Parts: sequence; structure tokens; C-alpha cells
Amino acid sequence: MKNLIPLLLVFSLNLNAHEGGHGELAESGKFGGVTSPIVSAAEAGQGAKAKVLYKAEIVRGENGQVRLYIFDDAMNLVDLKSFSSDVLAKLEVKKKGKFTYFGDFKLEKKNNHFLGQIPKVEYKPFNIDLFLSHGQQKLFVGFSNLD
Repeated sequence: MKNLIPLLLVFSLNLNAHEGGHGELAESGKFGGVTSPIVSAAEAGQGAKAKVLYKAEIVRGENGQVRLYIFDDAMNLVDLKSFSSDVLAKLEVKKKGKFTYFGDFKLEKKNNHFLGQIPKVEYKPFNIDLFLSHGQQKLFVGFSNLD
């Protein structure tokens, strides 16, 4: 039992580390994924100081399929009608202790979420930075240290 408590602590810290790179959200995902704040692309470099406009959850399947859900402040799904039809995703992998650009992929609007296929990633952890629009506003959401 003594060994179980430190082990649980290590795993809980590892799970919470995923949100840290681009600001933090107190809420966990509704679909079993990782959450992160959506900010104006112009404020993307400000980290936790950027104003949170929406919240996002990324859900990755074992087959490499990626789903992106967008929520309002109360974690209610947002109607995607006024959002862009697709999302540009930039992938970075950690090689030799440094994150390196790996490639782009797209997610397309599908009912109440965006759907895409992540390229096969052999290096871990990796980051996914997503760029989308809401009307004329350019938005950014980043997911860091995914494995």
C-alpha cells in the first residue's frame, strides 16, 4: 500500500502536465480527451495570460483518428456553424530533447466536432498546434507533451 500512493501521485502529475504549455483549464474532457484553452491567434504567445475565448478537447483514437470538440466557458458544446470548415494542425515531435516540426494535417468539420487523421508519430512526446477561424477571428489552441 505504501508503494501505491507514490505511484498514483506520479501518474496524476503526468496526466495534468498535458495542459500546461498553453494555459490551463480546470475541467477535464467530456469525451475522454485532453483539454486546452482556445485563444486569439494574436495572443498565442502569451500563455496563461491570453484571454480564453473557448475551450477545446482533443480525443485521439488508437487508429490515429483525432477529434476536436469546442466548448463555451460552461463546457457546453458550441455550434460550429460560424467556425471554419477545417482546422490546420501543426505537429512537432521531441527528438534529442528538442521539439522539431514534423508536418501538417487537417481536421474537417463533422457534425459537432472536427475530425482528422494524425500522421504516424514515432517520437514522443509531441505537440499539436491547431489553427481555426470563428468568423473573421483567427484562433489558436495548443496541446503539449502528448504521448
